[in-house]
Amino acid sequence: MARDRRIDKTQRALRMAMSELVEEKDYAAITVRDLVERANVARSSFYAHFRDKDDLVLSGFKEIGINAAEDVFSGSEEGYPNFAIVLFRGAEQWKSMAKAFLSLDAATVASHHLRNMVIIQAREWLRSHSSEDMSMLEQEAIVHYLASGLLSMMIWWVQNDFPCSADEMSETFNTLAVKGLQGVAHVSIGER
Repeated sequence: MARDRRIDKTQRALRMAMSELVEEKDYAAITVRDLVERANVARSSFYAHFRDKDDLVLSGFKEIGINAAEDVFSGSEEGYPNFAIVLFRGAEQWKSMAKAFLSLDAATVASHHLRNMVIIQAREWLRSHSSEDMSMLEQEAIVHYLASGLLSMMIWWVQNDFPCSADEMSETFNTLAVKGLQGVAHVSIGER
């Protein structure tokens, strides 16, 4: 069954309203009233689609193609995933939102959600590529290393006003991540 275009239009209008409003004021100061007025939709329409403004923000991940944690990493023929391309391209596409939600002083629901998705996907990938003698402690250290490294690079990139392309940032992160993983004897991935 085809999705109703009116639903897509309403949701896009509300996401665009959020994108515009976060450039004007702090996220905490944005109200549902601000959003519906800017998007020119009824308050009831907002609540028909979203629980609250955090839910609206999280729906933005779907806009860039991330419906679940498994969408965070792209596959690779070389044995390791492209750890970051989807996220960097999404941030590049929605620059104002990325700036608002990846600022160092804003520990937002979006940044927590992003970190959790990366952790989930990194954990699943690592379990399928590590030897059985790797301890849970080692696995979790690697998973959190990857998630923290990726978020730190994204924050740097966004706060420095996107000084290079999403593809260049992804390539840089992947090079660093793969070199780090290759240093761990229990992880088997392709040569880079």
